[in-house]
Amino acid sequence: MTQLNFLYTQNQLQNIAEDIINKSLQMGATSAQVELSESISTDLEVLNQRIETLETSHENQLLLTVFKGHRKGNVGISSIKTTNLTTIIQQALDIATYTEEDLDNGLLEPEYLANKTDKNLSLYNPYNITNDDLIKQTCELESLAADSSLIKASDGASTSLTYYNFVTANSNGFNDGYQTSRFSRYVSLIGENHAGMQTDYWYTSARDFNDLENNHQIAELAQQRILRRLNRGEIKSSKPKIIFETQIAKSIIGSLMGALSGNSQYRKLSFLNDSLGTKIMPEWLSISEDPFIIKGLASCYFDNECGRVTSSNIIENGNVAKYLLSSYSARKLGMTPTGNAGGTHNLLISNNFDGNLASLAKEMDHGIIIIETIGHGLNMVTGDYSVGASGLLVKSGIICEYVDNLTISGNMKTIFNNIALIANDYNNGSILCGSMLINEGVIQVSSAS
Repeated sequence: MTQLNFLYTQNQLQNIAEDIINKSLQMGATSAQVELSESISTDLEVLNQRIETLETSHENQLLLTVFKGHRKGNVGISSIKTTNLTTIIQQALDIATYTEEDLDNGLLEPEYLANKTDKNLSLYNPYNITNDDLIKQTCELESLAADSSLIKASDGASTSLTYYNFVTANSNGFNDGYQTSRFSRYVSLIGENHAGMQTDYWYTSARDFNDLENNHQIAELAQQRILRRLNRGEIKSSKPKIIFETQIAKSIIGSLMGALSGNSQYRKLSFLNDSLGTKIMPEWLSISEDPFIIKGLASCYFDNECGRVTSSNIIENGNVAKYLLSSYSARKLGMTPTGNAGGTHNLLISNNFDGNLASLAKEMDHGIIIIETIGHGLNMVTGDYSVGASGLLVKSGIICEYVDNLTISGNMKTIFNNIALIANDYNNGSILCGSMLINEGVIQVSSAS
């Protein structure tokens, strides 16, 4: 394919951003921040060896925040061109005029701003590939994945290539940015036997195209995931031992991060309110974030408000070591920002079991592996958790049957305290958490069938 290039260099974006900040101050803002970004993405989808979608898009965006004292105004437009800059800034100032004053509004304080770094995280790895090769590789993935007598049909395969170029500047003296790349490949399958049809998938994602799992690996994992759904079993209501497969375990950790976020904490809308320094997990369990992993999918040089990011523990030996604070939530709580405006940066969850899902099932002996959940059934205030689910029965340590139409329920605080084992079978992503074994008697499982 024709390789599109960014319209702007980093220096050009920085110069434009500086002009916008200066103009905002001249027009009456007491402080301002702007983000300028452009993205180039190519997306290919094939179904039954025929192209469903092949498109390349090139988009750019300007996001401006101005403050008039403690009043805040935001404007976003889908263009970096500054021919109507005065109008854009005036719109943001007008919005600020009519918003409620909030004494905690404002830019991140200068002492917390990120410094220029000499680190090279290898976040930008451009890759040239022709349309023919892109189509050939994606069609090959679909063909390999569908090559089984128990596969009813392909549900499609896709490849995505995305490049991102941005700069963030503010009136406290910060003006910096960088470029990133992200690639992914995906395949979905439909399987069928006497009990009906099932669907499942697998994918791979990386900063470097050459780091993607190869087509044979993706196809094999997609086949394994669909075939394990084709031997049905039944379960009665109970509170068995539960394993959350790694993909589901990540969502459990995501719920924890939501509960520890500054927004949840200062609003008192978290089931972990005022939990700093308290034990909420087993002593062997720690969770850290590392923004500086080479080619990490959530690696960065600074957070969304130009804040300094660091490697640190969020959970340390089962205890809450920090909340996830932006400048605003930090002011609300009377604390200091943690470099987490916009979220976390590469979570690493400690493990205490060396083995894959089959090995962990053997350790569990009897129970259910949850492989899919449906819905967002978490009450963030109480921690009560209830979602639809499907899973795999484990009998005498062997993964043997598939069950669906389940409802699983419990309370997150109890679940966190009853994590017995976490395996080291995690795959790529921004949350590196293996399959998670929960003690018996903690999670209620009921079946609608």
